[in-house]
Amino acid sequence: MKFYEEKDLALCGLACVLCSQEDCPGCKERGCKEVSDCSVYQCATGKGLDGCYQCDEFPCEEKMLQGVRNRAFNRYAKEHSKQALLDRLRDNFEKGIVYHKPDGLKGDYDMMDTENEIIQLIQLGKRNPYVECPVFETENFILRLVTEDDAADLLTCYSDTSARPIFNSDTCTSNFFYDTSDEMRDCIKMWLNSYVRKEFVRFSIIDKFSSHAVGTIEMFGMVGKSETTRGILRLDIMSKYEEAAYLGELFTLCLNDFFDLFAVNQIVTKAIPQAVKRVNILKKLGFMVYDFPERKYYWICSR
Repeated sequence: MKFYEEKDLALCGLACVLCSQEDCPGCKERGCKEVSDCSVYQCATGKGLDGCYQCDEFPCEEKMLQGVRNRAFNRYAKEHSKQALLDRLRDNFEKGIVYHKPDGLKGDYDMMDTENEIIQLIQLGKRNPYVECPVFETENFILRLVTEDDAADLLTCYSDTSARPIFNSDTCTSNFFYDTSDEMRDCIKMWLNSYVRKEFVRFSIIDKFSSHAVGTIEMFGMVGKSETTRGILRLDIMSKYEEAAYLGELFTLCLNDFFDLFAVNQIVTKAIPQAVKRVNILKKLGFMVYDFPERKYYWICSR
């Protein structure tokens, strides 16, 4: 597939510049076979508009504008300019973001449920973690989506009586204190169901040298159901890893990648005073005390 600058956007917002039909000159050159019956084409040309994004009545009830992709593209062009949209589509195309596949199957923009998710993909050029969960690697750890196969390993963390006081269970339905494999497995199923609902991503922290899961990290933000620019970061880990070097490695990864991945401006995390090493690392990384309503011991870092 190529990027056809000369094809421009269709009047309805479809990206003719990324069309897989090479012999089609584009909507504005009347390349579409259905152009004579296209109400959007007739409406926009009748008003002398370059596209629906220029219309004072956008968004309207036109059938072609009921799809979230068309509405998101038009909204982006309206708020940032058509050229800004074309520039982002080109950049994303060069990064490997797929508009649609040659065989007609849906592309990356079609995998989003909301306009905001599509706009985040346009802006960031990164795939939605709820569509394709990324894997991260540091010197000592690998982070990837939690699985039920992690239950036995994670039970070691969530039954660790020294680690338990540091867990953040605020607003959760459990304190995450588990003593049996069944309890741990049920918890993981809950995390995965929440992932399917796009509520948050729960990563397993894998020790690269032992290949065992030694804890988890949870994060959510604008990308997904929450649509908040201030995401809560939860880091639960076995007590033997509650050390400055390991904590610094993990929190640094989160600061490097999670602002963009979840499209947040601020990351908030909890660290009780007794977790001295955690508190010190947060301070070192630029976190500041955060006065969280009805909650204690929170720290915040801005992008």
